[in-house]
Amino acid sequence: MSKQKILTYLYFCLLILDLLGVIYPDAVDRTYTTFLPFPALIVLYFCSVKKVNWLYVASLLSTFLGIIFFNMETYRKPALIFYGIGVLIYVIIALKKAGEIPIRSIFIAAIPFLVIYLVPLFYYYDEVKMEIFNYILFYVFSVGLFFFISTLVYTTRQNKPNLWLLSSGIVFVISTTIHGQNLFFGYIMWVRAAVVLTFLYMHYAMYRYTIANKK
Repeated sequence: MSKQKILTYLYFCLLILDLLGVIYPDAVDRTYTTFLPFPALIVLYFCSVKKVNWLYVASLLSTFLGIIFFNMETYRKPALIFYGIGVLIYVIIALKKAGEIPIRSIFIAAIPFLVIYLVPLFYYYDEVKMEIFNYILFYVFSVGLFFFISTLVYTTRQNKPNLWLLSSGIVFVISTTIHGQNLFFGYIMWVRAAVVLTFLYMHYAMYRYTIANKK
């Protein structure tokens, strides 16, 4: 069995372990399991390519810093900044591989982007403290833009790598939406488990897109 397959299995095993930490907190301590999947994904990437895409690595590192800071109550603002930067780098990676995009496709993809970006303005506004709301908007804007670009790229050129990109964008929107629901409207264990699953799958899908475009 290749290193790539072993590390892929390891990544999903760590994902399941983190899920178990959400569902059975007395049995699995998420103090540690939360931080394990991303280093495994970084190692998996380095073992999957000969020529490293340092933009992608920077995105993973930025997101990992976001994970670290988000788990410290007083550092939510820098966490959202690092998360947003990580997603914006994903946008840059997708655009570099996109080629020419027809104007018609831009208009088609702009509609879901506007919906994704404007929903939090009305849905979360009364529930979020103003001092952090702008940071949340920055992160949501990054996610909305990524979804916009991934939709745009796939509608322009429908192939398997771009399908991974699109699935990453779609799942990321789902993850962000339910995370906001869980964070600001009350903790629900199964919703939190869904956040973990979608967040980690989204980054795996982006990994698949990146290695598919490594040439």
